[in-house]
Amino acid sequence: MPKTTENYSPLYILYEVASLLKGVFQRLDWAEDEIREAMRRHSSERDLLYHSVPLLAATHRLMATEFVYRSHCRELLERLVNDADTRPGTAAEACCLCSDLSLRAPLRSPVAGLCFRIWATAFPGNPLDDDSRQHHEALEGPTIDDIEVIARRKLAVKNRKLGEITCDGRHDGDIVQCKYAGA
Repeated sequence: MPKTTENYSPLYILYEVASLLKGVFQRLDWAEDEIREAMRRHSSERDLLYHSVPLLAATHRLMATEFVYRSHCRELLERLVNDADTRPGTAAEACCLCSDLSLRAPLRSPVAGLCFRIWATAFPGNPLDDDSRQHHEALEGPTIDDIEVIARRKLAVKNRKLGEITCDGRHDGDIVQCKYAGA
């Protein structure tokens, strides 16, 4: 029997909504942690980083996994403070793509090499087999370079730009001297 809204009790619907919101709030906590860490690394950009939350949207179901989403946030925050383009796909997004591809068909050597490379970029504290990575890089390095450029371009989020920042001079309820206040 197909599922319709008639099949769900109000309690079940409430449970499902609460589960979805729990994931959203959990990712928001992780994003705020990464913003605080970025503020420690780039104290002169605290105001910019404070207003960066809109950039940090999850773009793949695997970003419900903490280390994947945190990597995505870190890369975008580093791009932001370095005035780099925030639209191209992140290494974490490319890892999600590789995961999806690997479930559909065996990966050819250059794509496997891309997976090893972007994994090492996205998750340096959680390495895969470095010998395999070096093997693929030696055999397919230039092709992997090309595939990475294409993947990041294809994964780009065209409206992932910070845009104009407006601030009322309060951060987390505290009055601050934000350079965007009154802008």
